[in-house]
Amino acid sequence: MSDKIHEIIAAYLAGESVSEEEQQVVERWLQEHAGEKDMELLQGMFWSSRLMREKAVGRKEFVFERMEKKVWRRQRNRRIGWYYSGVAVVAVLLGVALMFWRSGMEAEDLGVPRDFQKMDVSKAYLKLNTGEVIELDKHQGMMIREDSIRIANADYTLRYSYDSIVPVEVKYDTLMIPRGSEYSIVLTDGTKVFLNAGSEIYYPVAFSGDQREVGLKGEAYFEVAKDECRPFFVQAGDVRIRVLGTSFNVTSYPERERIETTLEQGRIQITNGKEQVNVVPGEQVVYNKKNNRFEVKIIDTKLYTSWKDGYYKFDQMTLEEIMETLALWYDLNVFYANAEVKSLEFTGRLRRYDRVEGLFKKIEQTDLVEFELNGKNVVIRKK
Repeated sequence: MSDKIHEIIAAYLAGESVSEEEQQVVERWLQEHAGEKDMELLQGMFWSSRLMREKAVGRKEFVFERMEKKVWRRQRNRRIGWYYSGVAVVAVLLGVALMFWRSGMEAEDLGVPRDFQKMDVSKAYLKLNTGEVIELDKHQGMMIREDSIRIANADYTLRYSYDSIVPVEVKYDTLMIPRGSEYSIVLTDGTKVFLNAGSEIYYPVAFSGDQREVGLKGEAYFEVAKDECRPFFVQAGDVRIRVLGTSFNVTSYPERERIETTLEQGRIQITNGKEQVNVVPGEQVVYNKKNNRFEVKIIDTKLYTSWKDGYYKFDQMTLEEIMETLALWYDLNVFYANAEVKSLEFTGRLRRYDRVEGLFKKIEQTDLVEFELNGKNVVIRKK
C-alpha cells in the first residue's frame, strides 16, 4: 500500500477532512485489491466509517464494537492495543479513529489540525545581537528592526529580510523556544526552519561570504533554499551537517546521548570531524555521543518529521520514548512507578494539539498502564 493511500485512509477514519477526489482514489484502490488477505476487514472499516458520516450517530456503537473485537483478536506479544499485524493502516485506525471515538469525541472535533484554543504554543523569545530579548507572543503582527534588517513577526513565524544591501558586518540572533511551544523562522536566504519545543537556533541576521551556517540545540525541521554557490551548514552539538538544498530533521538535545538526522529530500553530508557520512532520502543517521560513532538506518521519515504537520506517528515505539517526546511538548516531569512499563510498545498516531489529559486517556484504554497527572508531574504505573 502506498504512503499516499495510508495517509488518505488514516485521515478519513480519523474524521479529518478528505476531498471527494481522495475518497475516489481509496475506493478504486480497495476495489483493485478486493479478495486479498485482510482487505475484507479494511474495506469494512472504510465503508463503515463512511456510513457513520452519512447516518445517525446512534449506529457508531455497533460498528466500532465489531471493529474492536476483530482487531483485539489479532493482538500479539502484549503489544499495545493500537497495533494490528495485518494491514498497516489498521494500526493508524486504532491509534486515531477508535481511540478518539472511545473518548467521546465526534468527527467534527477532529477537523481543525492546529487548535491554539487548546494549547498556547506561541511562546518564543528572540535574542538580538545587541543582547535585548523580545517576547514574541507579545509582539504578534509587529515589525522588528535591527539596523538595515527587517524582522516580521506574524503567524508564529519570524521572517528576516534586508532593505537593499547585505550588511557587511556579520551579526547573530538567537531564537529560543521553551518547553511546550514551537515557532518557525524564515532566514534571509529563504530557508525555513520549524523549531520544536525546548529548542534554540543561532544564526546570522544576513548571510555573507561563500557559505551559510546556523547552530542548533534541540529539534528542528529544515527546508533549505537551494544555492549551489553557498552550501548550508548546521552545527548540532558534535556533528556538522552540510546541505545544498533539501528537507531534513535534526534532533540534538544536549541532555540526550544521541543526535538524529533524518533526510526526506535532497542530499546531505554529516561529519564529527573524523568520520563523514553521506545520506540519501529515507535514511536516518544516529550519532552516539558516548562512542562517537554513526549508525545509518532506513526508516519511515514520517515517524520523525510528522510533528511539524500537527501529529505524532509511532511505530512500535516504547512508552519511554513516547513520553520523552510528550514531556517536552507538554512541559512535563515524568516518573515511572513500575520500571517495566517503559518498554511497552505502541503503534499509532496522536494529534499534537490535543490536551495531554485526552492523550493519556487513550493510552489508558489499553488497560495496561494508568497516568496520574498533578500539575506538571505525571506518574505512570501498570494496571
